[in-house]
Amino acid sequence: VAKVDADIKPLFDKYLKMDLKAVAADKDANEMGRRLYLTYCMQCHGSDAKGSKGFPNLTDSDWLYGGEPEQIIETISNGRNGMMPPYGGNPEAVGGAAGAKEIAHYVRSLSGLASDSVLANKGKERFGQVCAACHGADGKGMQAMGAPNLTDKVWLYGGSEAAIVETITKGRQNVMPAWKEFLGEGKVHLLAAYVVKLSSEGEKK
Repeated sequence: VAKVDADIKPLFDKYLKMDLKAVAADKDANEMGRRLYLTYCMQCHGSDAKGSKGFPNLTDSDWLYGGEPEQIIETISNGRNGMMPPYGGNPEAVGGAAGAKEIAHYVRSLSGLASDSVLANKGKERFGQVCAACHGADGKGMQAMGAPNLTDKVWLYGGSEAAIVETITKGRQNVMPAWKEFLGEGKVHLLAAYVVKLSSEGEKK
């Protein structure tokens, strides 16, 4: 492996000097990125890169930490540690099970899903007091801290009332491992370019 890496290092260096979107448009680079993806990334994000419960879809335009080239490189290089705190043991914060249900209905209403308007109205106030600090007053999230947009119908753990209540009461914790030390800057660059291409192709569909 070390000899192979040494032999193709000049090629890695060539792509490192190129803008990420230019690398994404390069047929040979894209094939290298695809092979890297299938070796290191498909176990979590799937062979089609559409993700699964708890693992983001990489073929759309929804980004927890931002979809600009430098943000994608940062995510792959240094990893991410996302955490939604559990509020089930803190009735004062969300009002216990009843309050979590109200917030869930409000959150569902933000993305146009069926909701009880009475519960949603109560949940709106609770949301403003507890959830807006991370997800924003408008519910559109905060990429700087990986807080999801709650208005776009994209759900990492499901958008049913039960799933949202579970998220509020039990919390969520997700880890994207850091790959820079293991793969090196050249492979990370190719992988990031491949992810850029996946997303751009997904947007066209």
